[in-house]
Amino acid sequence: MSKKHKVKHPKRKQLGSLKYQISQLRLEPFDQKSKKPMSVSTVKQYKKHAQEFGAWCKEHYKCKTVDACKKHIQDYSDYLRASGKSASTIHTYLAGVCRVLDVPLDTINKPIRVVADNTRSRGTKAVDSRSDSGREASPRLYDFACIAGIRRAEYLHLTPEDLVEDDFGNPCILVRKGKGGKRQLQRILPEELPAIKVVFDAPADEQHLFSRDELKNKIDLHHLRAQRAQKMYRYYLDRIETETGYRAQLISEIRHIWEQDDETRKSNGYRAKRWSDMKVTGNYVLRGNNRKLAQKHGFPVAYNRLALLAVSIFHLSHWRHDVTVANYLLAA
Repeated sequence: MSKKHKVKHPKRKQLGSLKYQISQLRLEPFDQKSKKPMSVSTVKQYKKHAQEFGAWCKEHYKCKTVDACKKHIQDYSDYLRASGKSASTIHTYLAGVCRVLDVPLDTINKPIRVVADNTRSRGTKAVDSRSDSGREASPRLYDFACIAGIRRAEYLHLTPEDLVEDDFGNPCILVRKGKGGKRQLQRILPEELPAIKVVFDAPADEQHLFSRDELKNKIDLHHLRAQRAQKMYRYYLDRIETETGYRAQLISEIRHIWEQDDETRKSNGYRAKRWSDMKVTGNYVLRGNNRKLAQKHGFPVAYNRLALLAVSIFHLSHWRHDVTVANYLLAA
């Protein structure tokens, strides 16, 4: 055929790889349910889980487009369950997939999450027998973590300038980039200050308290975090029950930080949290599966709300009784 009579067909638009297609999908800046702005880290996590789903679809169903993948979200849920993933993990994976691909999560059949069934940092696992899972893998980090009780990623961002005091004169470790990018003052006890200062006096370099090599291990830092929470709950409870005036002092400190946090939340577009004296009054009583779990391990089935909230705010940055009990105080 001559060039003159050659029929030209329009070029097919190149969509790019599935990973690229998913990376280009736009997420709404606000969470539909809570109406809260989404943090950068949350968006990254959602995209990561969606891209992993895309890779799975490509391998198992030869999918080339996002629309083709949407038909297999239920298959992916079934696959995750058959692979032995916990209900909590499956929910985390699917939440990202459904949010990025704009598919209602409630249309996907998945196992119901039961907090008492959580397995993270509980019981004995195969990883515990690894040579890099014990204190000897990184003694400086391990001993520091027993006091600090923060998340693994947060240790990497600590600097030599992050040993500070709060508004009440308590020594604290400043966590600049906590979960969701939130700033957190992690309280430590005055008698623990010398051990903490030893680390701050010998940082890995000018910008980092710990080197990346010190974080390359399988030490269960979440377990140390849970142990710290349990220790501090006993500490606050003992002082509340034995020291005259300490209860009022602790409530005053919590209210002060609560109001400060509300101002920050409002300036960042979040709704203010409503304070109620019920948050620090009476006991938080366990029910259902959490109660059974506590009884099984000989743990209390009721927790002092004030001591619980102090742990949740000053040491975990969760600000919730239920999360503190279920994920930390019941971790065995």
